[in-house]
Amino acid sequence: MRRPVNDVSRSRLNLLGAVGLMALLAGCGDGIPKDKDKDDGKPPPAQTAALSVFAGDPTADGTMDGTGTAARFNNPHGLAIDSSGNVYVADRGNYVIRKITPDGVVTTLAGGAGQSRLTNGAAANARFVNPVALTVGSGGTVFVADDVNIRSITTGGQVATVTTIPVGSNIATASRPDVTPGMIAVDANNNLYITNNYGTRRFAIGAGGTGILEGQNTVGDLFGTRTLAPRGVAVDSSNVVYLFDLEREISRWNPTANFGSDNLFTIAGAPNVRGAVNGTGNAARFEQVVALTVDPQGNLYAADAVNNLVRKITPAGVVTTVAGTTRATTLRVGDLPGSLGDIRGIVTNGKGLLYVTSGNSIVKISLP
Repeated sequence: MRRPVNDVSRSRLNLLGAVGLMALLAGCGDGIPKDKDKDDGKPPPAQTAALSVFAGDPTADGTMDGTGTAARFNNPHGLAIDSSGNVYVADRGNYVIRKITPDGVVTTLAGGAGQSRLTNGAAANARFVNPVALTVGSGGTVFVADDVNIRSITTGGQVATVTTIPVGSNIATASRPDVTPGMIAVDANNNLYITNNYGTRRFAIGAGGTGILEGQNTVGDLFGTRTLAPRGVAVDSSNVVYLFDLEREISRWNPTANFGSDNLFTIAGAPNVRGAVNGTGNAARFEQVVALTVDPQGNLYAADAVNNLVRKITPAGVVTTVAGTTRATTLRVGDLPGSLGDIRGIVTNGKGLLYVTSGNSIVKISLP
């Protein structure tokens, strides 16, 4: 039986309406989803691990130059970075200074592997005694804390001794680590900031003037076996100095202030209290902050040794853990927090990347 004319017309109108609606949706981008992989032929982007090995092998030492994990270090300590993103390493166990390009290519910048002595001159002929920390000046000169000497490596590859930290009288040989600089930083005016176990000093390159931010210039009558316990120090673009002070707190010193511990402003931590507690200001706890670095926003990142953690301290003093598992001793890469082993140095490129030592390797951390 034939449908009534009005039913047929209605069916045609419905069909035309559906076609029009589909055309409208397609024009608005709400049509049937496309299979993008089939359309553009591009695979999905590879996921980069937040924590990965940048250079070296965490469990194997050596002296080999090379790229990435093919390179070898021996007890690397302090890290620094230049304006081109090259990372410099105080390769303490090898008595040399290493350079790592942003692509992970490792070369020996200065010194002779396995040769510990004080020799200035061309980089390949120079020798270091005990390089533990370094920093890069605005002109590209690398400054190295080498036993009680501060050395410089120019962009032309010449090594010189800038100054020698004074040592008090009657210091037993086994006590010498107490007077040895453990960390170093430089400001835009070429003032060096140097920490050891009894003080923090500013040394003006060229002018030769020294000021004591905290503690003493020299100490004497030291006996017994002491161990090097570096205290982190960093300087921001405004020449404000940040340090892990003698009372185990993270403090700030304004370059317009007078010298003396009364002019240190505490940001986080409690006097002479150890721990691994996050929190704000005095509620936070640290174990041994052996290195500090500061980003352009004024956030500090601390290498908290023994705890083997990377801690973040905001300008407001809020402390969180960025990477690491408390007191872990082995490296675990991948998603944060992962774990780190034997952390000794840290530096930021100011663009969301941290470089940190872990065992005999340098690891890269991509911040969230």
